[in-house]
Amino acid sequence: MSVVTQIKKVTAKAIADLYAIHIDENNILVNATKPEFVGDYTVVLFAFVKQLKQSPDVLGQALGTHLVTSNPTLFTAHNVIKGFLNLSITDAYWRNFTN
Repeated sequence: MSVVTQIKKVTAKAIADLYAIHIDENNILVNATKPEFVGDYTVVLFAFVKQLKQSPDVLGQALGTHLVTSNPTLFTAHNVIKGFLNLSITDAYWRNFTN
């Protein structure tokens, strides 16, 4: 399973855990983080703001904290910048992925 697919899957689960709302993982947009920002992959939050009734920053902080706490073998850290949740992938994940 690709890292992007895993991120989508755990993000959908985190939204369900935090907000009791089902989001299809295919509707979660994940991109490589731009080089000028810290992180490896970025979850775009704007699609969920209205449905979850949260500001992008509040949603990003809650979701990022939950993702890092619930998936310590996948994520090391997160940061939120204007509606974008940047996630850092663990070195151990990358080592296992390449082996």
